[in-house]
Amino acid sequence: MANSVWYDDRISAATQFMESHWNKPIQLADIADAAAISPYHFHRVFKAITGQRVKEVLTRIRLGKAAHQLKFSNDDIAAIAEATGYQNHETFSRAFKDYFWQSPSEYRSAIRQQTEIRQRYLNEIKIEQQLGIGDPSIKTIAPLQVAYLRHTGSYDHVATTWRKLMLWSVRKLLFRLNAVTLGIVHDDPYLTESDNIRFDACLVVSKPFKEKDDVNYKVVDGGKYAVFRFKGGYDKMYAVYDYIYNVCVFRHQFKLDHRPAFEWYVKSPPFHKPSEFVTDFYIPIQ
Repeated sequence: MANSVWYDDRISAATQFMESHWNKPIQLADIADAAAISPYHFHRVFKAITGQRVKEVLTRIRLGKAAHQLKFSNDDIAAIAEATGYQNHETFSRAFKDYFWQSPSEYRSAIRQQTEIRQRYLNEIKIEQQLGIGDPSIKTIAPLQVAYLRHTGSYDHVATTWRKLMLWSVRKLLFRLNAVTLGIVHDDPYLTESDNIRFDACLVVSKPFKEKDDVNYKVVDGGKYAVFRFKGGYDKMYAVYDYIYNVCVFRHQFKLDHRPAFEWYVKSPPFHKPSEFVTDFYIPIQ
């Protein structure tokens, strides 16, 4: 059992490394080194535990970031290829088409047409009034130390992960009535298959700790964020993101940053009922 936990921790370290260095031309040996496992054995261990090859995971992270830039930026495709860790335009374009079944330029054209259609629809149904979300505040925050538990799969099924993290925090005497909890959203469900979606249930802590019981430690990047406040149940989360990323980002002409968005749970269960939930959506901007 202890050996299994050690390997889980090492794979978590490898995944953190890929998520932090996806925009650099890293090699398998670099990822194995971050995991403290011999490169000779690493890819077998990674596949055995995750069911995926290292290259598949890194490619999915990079191409998700690239698709994001194609939608929200006007950067040329060669610049996006370089910014997402590809050494040349041709390699990037081939990988992108293999994954999305469209070239980067075809994807950009299609996603912008879809976004315009979505904007018209959301404005017609007055989604802003339905959700009760006002203009965002702009905040610059310091980095946050967190204990986190990774959920892989649909965002609709994160409750079990949260329960496990909260039970862990109670056992470790880390939970307080004023505890700060965050949810880090790594993947766009419209781009990533539900089985591969990554979500981190996080509890802010005061100091680092050694990973144990599947709960890991990391630092959430500080920096500049556009913060949208929403009051209501979590069943409206998809609508909130739809509104933010298809209307607000363009309306306010935000230049998005590569950091993941996260949710700050101001009022949440079990101390509040759904109609009283308050969630701040932190969208990274430059």
